[in-house]
Amino acid sequence: MSITGTGNSVSVEPTTVGVLLNEALMIPPYQRPYSWRPDTALQLLDDIREAARQKNDIPYVLGAVILHNDNGTFNIVDGQQRLITLCLLLELLSDADKYKDIPNKDTPPIVRVIRAVKLEIKRPVNTQPDREGEKEPEDENKKLAEFIKTRCQLIRIVTKDIDEAFRIFDSQNYRGKPLAPHDLLKAYHLRAMRKQDRSPAMTVALVEAWESAGDAALDRLFSRYLYRISRWLRGERAPQFTAQDIGLFKGISPDKDSPPHAHYHNLAQATIPLLTLMGSAVCNEKSSADAQYRAIQHARFQLDAPLVAGHLFFERITFMLAEVNRLTMDMFSELKGRYQSQDKEFPFYRVSDDGARTEPPPSRYRYVADLYLAVALYYTNKFGEENFSQMRDRLFAWAYAPRIKQYRVQYQSVDNLASDCDPQISAFKLIRNAVSAGELRGLPINISRPKDSDNHHENELVDFLTSKGFEINERN
Repeated sequence: MSITGTGNSVSVEPTTVGVLLNEALMIPPYQRPYSWRPDTALQLLDDIREAARQKNDIPYVLGAVILHNDNGTFNIVDGQQRLITLCLLLELLSDADKYKDIPNKDTPPIVRVIRAVKLEIKRPVNTQPDREGEKEPEDENKKLAEFIKTRCQLIRIVTKDIDEAFRIFDSQNYRGKPLAPHDLLKAYHLRAMRKQDRSPAMTVALVEAWESAGDAALDRLFSRYLYRISRWLRGERAPQFTAQDIGLFKGISPDKDSPPHAHYHNLAQATIPLLTLMGSAVCNEKSSADAQYRAIQHARFQLDAPLVAGHLFFERITFMLAEVNRLTMDMFSELKGRYQSQDKEFPFYRVSDDGARTEPPPSRYRYVADLYLAVALYYTNKFGEENFSQMRDRLFAWAYAPRIKQYRVQYQSVDNLASDCDPQISAFKLIRNAVSAGELRGLPINISRPKDSDNHHENELVDFLTSKGFEINERN
């Protein structure tokens, strides 16, 4: 079947797994590495086994794959993980002794899947014996492989236009099991990069940096920091970040027909590094190389300025991930000396000695800890390192005040505080309106806790803020 929608022909037809795997399939460089867990691959194997036991002629449909026909080579836009797993199943069902030399220690996901599948297909399958005796596992494996190749089907969706392929990809994932919003953003900005005619090497490097961060870190960056900051700066509440909100991060197009403000931001973000090399005063020449790099990136990627679609989006996100990690380590180091005892609840993210692992704070501090990191990220993004060592304490006290004031802090409490349009209440609004970092001294810090002679509510946190010069009031 052929469908013509936006001027491009799209073919949609069922095909068997065997026929599809014989085509000239290619995994393009923008695809993520193989990431299925063993339990996911084994579930697929169990489902296929169950379908094979059914005595009917109905084909077993394994979903859709989206292919971009690039001059006879079919780039896999969606369905890569499933197709790789099917290839592994077919190879191991045909020869269970294949991949003899794979290591047994901690390994990439694909090796763990191979080990799990090898063990599974060597186990006897619960089948009814036929009239001539028990079925041999090897015979059953070969029959199952044949069933996969000839009776299992995939819906093959093909287009010659890469943008059309990604539009179908987005649509499929909105209607089916949804991808994480950051995955949809990745697909969107890869399309923009293709229009910019970026080199394959640049595409690979940017995608590798993105993937190396991991889904958990990307989800945390977007949902807890970038999304909330963008909403709070407008005086808007920031409920849960969903796929419906990705428009906040699609950015402006760098096309020639873009309006003047888009050209301005595109040129600014692209040329700041060049101007710096030519002697621009973007950063202090006496600063360390790391500080100079951060100064340049802060100037390029202002959080209250539009982002530019394409490769600059990926560069921005890589930098913001590093900034969150740096600010986390900075506050952890400041608090560490005061919370040596392991029986005390550490009120912030704990960081391993090598800085590679981060543990979230106890649930009672979760929202205020994220509020602090969000406001610190915005402050340093706008003012850099200027007075941050002094302003950090003020921002921390502002963010943690609800934890001392209330016995229970829910997300709504910090959402109300941060989204308030009054600069005397919201640090985000004050920073946005400020011309210099010194104006943050005007942020009122009102910390109070219930008055009770037997009350030990947040004593360690109160002592820490008192040592920093903040006054703690008691109320009836």
